Amino acid sequence: MNDKPLIAHVLYRLDTGGMERIALSVINHTGERYRHAVICLAGYGTLRSEIVDADVPCLSLDKRPGKDPGCYLRLWRALRTLKPDLVQTYNIGALDAAPVIRLSGVRRIVHAEHGRDVTDPNGDNPRYLRLRHWMAPFIDRFITVSRDLQHWLAKRAGIRPDKVTCIPNGIDVAAFTVPGVPPRPRVLLRDFAPPGSVLIANVARLDKVKDQAGLLAAFKLLQERAGQQTSDFRLIIVGGGPEHEALQRRVEQLGLTRTVRLLGNRSDVAGLLAECDMFVLSSIAEGMPLTLLEAMASGLPVVATDVGGVASLVENGTTGTLVPPGDPQALADALGVYVTDEALRHRHGDAGHARVTARFSLNAMLSAYTALYDELLGRQASASQPRVVTGLAGRGEH
Repeated sequence: MNDKPLIAHVLYRLDTGGMERIALSVINHTGERYRHAVICLAGYGTLRSEIVDADVPCLSLDKRPGKDPGCYLRLWRALRTLKPDLVQTYNIGALDAAPVIRLSGVRRIVHAEHGRDVTDPNGDNPRYLRLRHWMAPFIDRFITVSRDLQHWLAKRAGIRPDKVTCIPNGIDVAAFTVPGVPPRPRVLLRDFAPPGSVLIANVARLDKVKDQAGLLAAFKLLQERAGQQTSDFRLIIVGGGPEHEALQRRVEQLGLTRTVRLLGNRSDVAGLLAECDMFVLSSIAEGMPLTLLEAMASGLPVVATDVGGVASLVENGTTGTLVPPGDPQALADALGVYVTDEALRHRHGDAGHARVTARFSLNAMLSAYTALYDELLGRQASASQPRVVTGLAGRGEH
């Protein structure tokens, strides 16, 4: 009989995204200490194939849009069959499952908040705030990925501070470290960005909350200021999502088809970042975006909107520049500084790499999760670090 505790991860959907990749990191790298299972309320996409251990069950409850009482009955039955020792739910989409989880006999529940809902970027929706407050008695511990979310849960949702633990996201820094740069050789993007051009990257889901439309407006301003020197810089936007067609039309309307390329979902994000010179994040709301950590690990300076937990990652004036959200003018100003100052790009890129290595490693994140799980399960803390296998961090849309 296997004496390792079973942890069930309940997500609305296992699809490409930063939150889902953190869940996979925990599952893939803590198998020596825990068994894992994944329960998806509304199905899963290609990310399912990135669960390394073939023995990890991944169930879909096929929840219908809107209210679906049958889904909760199927969840209860699945949990009664699996008999997990601890269940971790993720974000608002799975939060209301907590009472059902308790009724199934599970003794320990943790709930992870990776960012506010895309329809409620500022966390002001009173219904969502009430739901978090009402679910709190069923949940042993809330996990947030940033201090911003931690304070918001306590102040706005009324969650007791001692029930909230902040575990910052972490990445496998070695998977993104680019040796021997500068200069950055281009293979994947050589036909788009000629030698000597400055290549800017944005990696994010194509959704209104990520505000790539504002990024395109800022890039247009940047191009207009440069006049005839438009060959000097390019922009790639990596990721898929509901705004893809609208953004492609906007690229064409702005006359940016030669200097902007939408690449869609990619499995080679590390390789793409290795060929870029700087990174931009234009979101109007965030938790703690993995793409920023990956860009910094790749040695790229960052221009990012000052939202959510972004300021805890990007040291303004040291590893990058923070600008207000929804302000294309400010975004263009900040981008323009880096485009024209190669030495500054290298200096801030090196500082960003050092910061991620020191504070946001995958080992640090995994150690925090195992310590929390062990505490709630009444287990003796592990003396060894979780084993990180380079190359399992996953790539793609965030």
